[in-house]
Amino acid sequence: MNKSGFWDYNFRVRSFDVDQKKKMTLTSISEYLQEVAGDHANTMGFGYRQVILEQMVWVLNGIKIEIERLPIWEEEIHVKTWVVENNRFLSRRDFQWFDQKGNVILNASTNWVLFHTEKRRPQLVDSMNFSVKMHPEAKATSSEITNIREKFEGIEASEYKVRYSDLDMVGHMNNTKYIQVLLDHYSPEFHNNHKVKSLEINFKNEARYGDILELRKNMVDLNSDLIELKRKIDDKVNCLAKMKWI
Repeated sequence: MNKSGFWDYNFRVRSFDVDQKKKMTLTSISEYLQEVAGDHANTMGFGYRQVILEQMVWVLNGIKIEIERLPIWEEEIHVKTWVVENNRFLSRRDFQWFDQKGNVILNASTNWVLFHTEKRRPQLVDSMNFSVKMHPEAKATSSEITNIREKFEGIEASEYKVRYSDLDMVGHMNNTKYIQVLLDHYSPEFHNNHKVKSLEINFKNEARYGDILELRKNMVDLNSDLIELKRKIDDKVNCLAKMKWI
């Protein structure tokens, strides 16, 4: 068992991880972040396999990804992750991705909530007494995940209906699927002429099979957008996102 608190993971970018430009998609990046976090947590004794025995699961509350460059098809990538700190109901976990020359190509930060599946409410993270060395001095991203605030009244919405393939082990729409919906809102022409520089998301309320989500986008400037996904039936916000392009 690794007692340093850092966890290392290596992988090769696969053909189904990339887009038509042979660059890794944000959806695939988020899937690897989720998988690596789970591997580390399970190995250290506080992952899904362990907490589900206490009727709890880890739920992603927020994510920030800052990109220096996107990995390309067949590239070998080294990932390092660690728990930064626990703060009552939130556990912060950060990541760095390296190429074969040791250059940092991506930084990410995530906030996780320990959610009780029967009580349907968050639990104090410290109540589980996890034995993992934390590194509050090591923060990967340039700033912490912010609380995104924006009004979207009067903006025309597009709709997305949650599908069976969007659901995860908990039975709600997986966080990686939200990212896919956000990216699909942009045209192929836009993607061909722009690259994502950073993505930040606040996850607010879960979405389940059959829910109709309304997507509204507010342009902040030529290179930045704020996006809202809201459940149509009750106006509950599912997520708020900030995307920066170059």
